[in-house]
Amino acid sequence: MSHTLKKSEPSDRLVNLFAALAQGVTDRVKGAIFEAFPSGGETVAALVVIGHQPGMSIDQVSKILRLSHAGAVRLIDRLIGQGLVGKRLSAADRRMMHLNLTADGNKEREKLLALRNASVADLLQGVSVEDRELLERLSESILSRLACDALSALTTCRFRDEKKRTSCPIEAFGPVATF
Repeated sequence: MSHTLKKSEPSDRLVNLFAALAQGVTDRVKGAIFEAFPSGGETVAALVVIGHQPGMSIDQVSKILRLSHAGAVRLIDRLIGQGLVGKRLSAADRRMMHLNLTADGNKEREKLLALRNASVADLLQGVSVEDRELLERLSESILSRLACDALSALTTCRFRDEKKRTSCPIEAFGPVATF
């Protein structure tokens, strides 16, 4: 039985092209970051997220990065051992630790974000100004559909560079402490 495409449905070609684009951009960003920071992966995401919202807990980091609590503890311990993250006891709840980037952690975070930005900007150089403007509008529209609460917004935007954004779906959900 043949499936007839309704006008409101995206074509199979668009779905395939968009999925390939998403994967290609992700691979390019990961590749650029891996050269400078071989630990890569969620280690990089943790640096970016903690720098975005200093004082968050290990539990919040585990939820944003979709890691088990034990996995997040090991990740944070590695970052502390590398001198990139510091932690302090919460004044309100002595069982909770608040995380902050050290000066070295902030420098590393800035370097990682610059690599991410450069790798994506390089891809966009070959796109016309008009198409970039359209792509910006489309990206904002699609991005807004990915976030349904503060946690999903921060998870989606965990690699964002808050210095370069003018609006982001995270802002619609308030502070991280809401999850």
